[in-house]
Amino acid sequence: MPQPDGPGLGWLIAAPHRLFFFLASLLLLFASAWWAVVLVLRLFGTAMLGAIAPTLVHATAMLYTFLPMYMFGFLFTAGPSWLAVKGPNAPALLPSALLAFAAGALLIVLSFFSMPASGAAALVLCACWARHVLLFGRLIRQSKAADRTHAKLVLAFMLPGIGGLAAYALLCFGDNLRWFSWVTVAGLWWFVIPVFLVVVHRMLPFFTASALPSIAAWRPYWVLWCFLAAALGHGAIEVAGLGRIGWAVDGPAALFLFWLGLRWGLVHSLRIRLLAMLHVGFVWLGIAYALYAADAALVFAGARGIGLAPLHAATMGFAATIMFAMVTRVTRGHSGRSLEADDATWRLFWLLQAATLLRLASEIWPPAYAWLVTAAVLAWLAAFAGWAWKYVPAYLRPRADGKPG
Repeated sequence: MPQPDGPGLGWLIAAPHRLFFFLASLLLLFASAWWAVVLVLRLFGTAMLGAIAPTLVHATAMLYTFLPMYMFGFLFTAGPSWLAVKGPNAPALLPSALLAFAAGALLIVLSFFSMPASGAAALVLCACWARHVLLFGRLIRQSKAADRTHAKLVLAFMLPGIGGLAAYALLCFGDNLRWFSWVTVAGLWWFVIPVFLVVVHRMLPFFTASALPSIAAWRPYWVLWCFLAAALGHGAIEVAGLGRIGWAVDGPAALFLFWLGLRWGLVHSLRIRLLAMLHVGFVWLGIAYALYAADAALVFAGARGIGLAPLHAATMGFAATIMFAMVTRVTRGHSGRSLEADDATWRLFWLLQAATLLRLASEIWPPAYAWLVTAAVLAWLAAFAGWAWKYVPAYLRPRADGKPG
């Protein structure tokens, strides 16, 4: 495909990651800015009225709008390499990607006016997502690669995500909150976390061994099965309403992840910023499991729990940090830049970590909840706005090394 002349929107269809990462970044900023406005108004005693409680929309938007866009950008870039096949070009993906972008934004906007309208936007997003899943499934069927396990697992865990988004539509059409637990559990524990863990299992040991040759790329499949069993098991416990005994799964999972983080070279990785970002993100999942176990033990003992701190350790700590690190790596590598995090990127990364800690602190220190949660979302927004200012223009420009794509 001929390359555009000079910078501009034409570069978005030069490669799939450009298109999906660009649209995902816009959705991320929109969803984050909207939530920041909600919390700032709430801090000063004003509720943002709408047809749906903003908390429900926030949870849905954070799980189902920009995250799948980033995932498909990665899958249609790395996936063909995994499978040794030719992937779809960006022009073929453009219509469904633009429709998914519009549906994701409308899911939020229409929630101000009509529950069914927001639910209809969710169903359109489901349809776009299903098309991309089918395209990725076609790549798997075409592949003759000896090892297609990771690709197949990613495909399998995309399906509960589509189901969780459909549950949001059912919630909107029937005004029945019983669907909300399916929205959150299917979205986080049966979709986002398993997909990220599959990618981490495949890529983190490889990236570590490439940067630190003294550490072997150790990734036996039993480790992956343990990852997935813990995530699926935690989700099942939540759906069953058995959170009081969740420590039985979450405690061992936390210990396993902490041990594995050290085994995979956490300490050595801290010398290499871009690699350290991935390792820190992985550690956050161990922290999340530990917090879930502590919360369950406290509730089991009849004490006050720690609220949504474990949830945000899993979402803001693990998922967002891994996303930040992985998208930064792909963007730098596929824009012809060096695979390293410069000072600005490193500061933005730590601002994201500060946002996560503030959100956790808001649950542990209830008297300052409103101020801390607002500070957390503003720090989050600043981190990703700064990241977008630095990296989004790369999707609209030719590669620095002059190569195509």
